[in-house]
Amino acid sequence: MAMIIGESGRYVGQRAANASRQMLKHVLLFVAILSFIGGVLIGGIVPMSPFPVWLRLSVVIVAILGILFLHRFAKKKFTELEGERNDWRRGTDGETNVGGILAKFPEDFYVINDLATSFGNLDHVVIGPTGVFVLDSKNWRGVVSADGNGELLLNGQATHKKEVRLFVGRMLGVRDRVLALTQGVDAYYQALFVFTSARVEASWGSTGKLHCIREEKLYKYIVESTNKRLAPEEARTVAQAFRALAHMDKDFERSPVKSTT
Repeated sequence: MAMIIGESGRYVGQRAANASRQMLKHVLLFVAILSFIGGVLIGGIVPMSPFPVWLRLSVVIVAILGILFLHRFAKKKFTELEGERNDWRRGTDGETNVGGILAKFPEDFYVINDLATSFGNLDHVVIGPTGVFVLDSKNWRGVVSADGNGELLLNGQATHKKEVRLFVGRMLGVRDRVLALTQGVDAYYQALFVFTSARVEASWGSTGKLHCIREEKLYKYIVESTNKRLAPEEARTVAQAFRALAHMDKDFERSPVKSTT
């Protein structure tokens, strides 16, 4: 089995937890404001004030309008936060599934999970005799295709950002850092988007330097490749360099580091 460094889904798990905390904060704020408005309503209805009836009635009307506005705003905000939290939770599931597949790779492969770098987070890095593979797990739903300009379409629609260009740039930035740490081990690097739920119709070459594959094809794509690009000592050196980058993330130290046989 592969040498595993780091824990799958740590980053997206933290983001899901943050989204849950944000929801709780908004709920508490909503309850506090409703309690205040409820107090105002009671004070306006109960004839304990020296103010005239028309003024108390005006306060009640304003309070009711405030409640209606607050309810509409809170409903929209809770829907947004719930969607964000569910997206991060699905991302955690996707990364965990991919991490489980990578853990079953042969013992001459190294798998680094959830690596935070100055260029951005990397879900998985696989280093072995066939090269270095930088993976981003995508738990998208629907059909993934190419737009003819090297970027992706999801269900025929453009994505919110240049997914391919940004990830390839992230990989190249990390590659340069690792190259400096390894003092010249010039490894082959390949960027991969790994889809766990979507149907992939983006053919080879349609997304430039990045390939799109389904999770069940990972083993064949990486392990069973006939291209042997790294000697065992070179693979170990590159893995140590990535591990050095990982240890710059203080939270990474708390993640499990293990070798399975």
